[in-house]
Amino acid sequence: MVAEPSTCVRLNSLLPVAEDLRGSLVERAEGVPWSPDAFILPADMSAAVGHSLEYRLGGLYVQAKATTLAVVVLDPRPGQLVLDLAAAPGGKATQIAAALGNSGLLVANEPGARRRPALVGHLERCGAHNTLITGAPGSMMARWFHNVFDRVLLDAPCSGDGILCKDRHMLAWWSPEDARRKSVQQVGLLRAAFHMLRPGGRLVYSTCSLSTEENEDVLLGLVKRYGELVDIEPAAGVAASGLAADAAARYPAAFGGCVRVWPHEHATEGAFVAAVGKRGATEWEPVEGDTGRRLAGPPPDPDPAGMADRIGERWGFAPEVPAGQELVAGRRHLHLRPAGAARLRGEFPWFVRTGMRVAGLHKGALHLSQQAVALWGHLVPERRLDLSWPQVEGLFRGEEVALPSPPAGEVICFYGSHPVCRAVPGGEGRLRGYLSKVSRTDRLQGLFR
Repeated sequence: MVAEPSTCVRLNSLLPVAEDLRGSLVERAEGVPWSPDAFILPADMSAAVGHSLEYRLGGLYVQAKATTLAVVVLDPRPGQLVLDLAAAPGGKATQIAAALGNSGLLVANEPGARRRPALVGHLERCGAHNTLITGAPGSMMARWFHNVFDRVLLDAPCSGDGILCKDRHMLAWWSPEDARRKSVQQVGLLRAAFHMLRPGGRLVYSTCSLSTEENEDVLLGLVKRYGELVDIEPAAGVAASGLAADAAARYPAAFGGCVRVWPHEHATEGAFVAAVGKRGATEWEPVEGDTGRRLAGPPPDPDPAGMADRIGERWGFAPEVPAGQELVAGRRHLHLRPAGAARLRGEFPWFVRTGMRVAGLHKGALHLSQQAVALWGHLVPERRLDLSWPQVEGLFRGEEVALPSPPAGEVICFYGSHPVCRAVPGGEGRLRGYLSKVSRTDRLQGLFR
């Protein structure tokens, strides 16, 4: 019997707190062979991770070991245009954002309205501002985007037979018929994903299923539709697919480059990963226009209102606006966003939101958001306040904490080298912290205290 997989965490390299944690994780945890940012936690740390300060500040993401492989094979690079076609709850999307270094553009699409808030929350917690979040049915995206993305990830909805080691109750409703029904949907999604990939780009198709019906048979459907345009590439990271010789013989020889993560061999959930290249452009007649071209357009004015200077005047540092992004003040908030993505508002019917809220604007004052504190709080030269662990626990419970000498104005609170939140003086010698609701917990712990 395969043991239930251990807890795996991935360092979120977008935030400075992650590098502070790397040494401790290397010393205390087991590394994942194919991902230098992923670690298997020892049993005594696993239960604490979700309520840990390190997780709540965005430095860690809890992600199954097997699922990190798809993005490693995808190999997104800074400056690229990347589509995650079925992005919730956000593990692979945040991994892509980190690989891009908050440059380029990540289109994170999730058609399920109930699943979308988790995606939004994780991208915010991890400090990703190079994002466009959309809610289109996956196959419909191809009506607007044609041969445009450098990288496309399709982590397809599947029967989930690869995660039986984690949830054996799935056997109560899993069936071969369900897997075959899923494969019909998967073929349509994969064809749409391939259509949106630019020639010379890379598409990764992944599932948490180990059956050929949802994996090789789906790839075969793509090859039958597009023939020589499809290039099945070797997917590095683990050994080859592991199909028996008679099963492998039913498919083209190139399918041997696909990989499976087997629970009994890799002590994790099961997964399938295939890398697909595109040798030429698919000639689909645009149905709704070529929205993808709008993502480029002329370079924006990165900071038309000089808001970075205003932040510098108040906090002593000016955030850098990456190429292709803009710092834009609205009526109530200041946003850092990809300019190309903002052009799609009102044009693309499944536009949800783009960029990251940097600050709130109120009566001429500028108040840094929790995400901005996590990204840039370490750059603040003054207006800093060091707190004890009991004081930090109080802030995360949503309480005002007592101080012998309260600050005269707004400050950034620190615990050690970690910026925790923005805070202001409260009543009667107390401090009021501004932590996002999703960050709060009454069971705060420290993994490496």
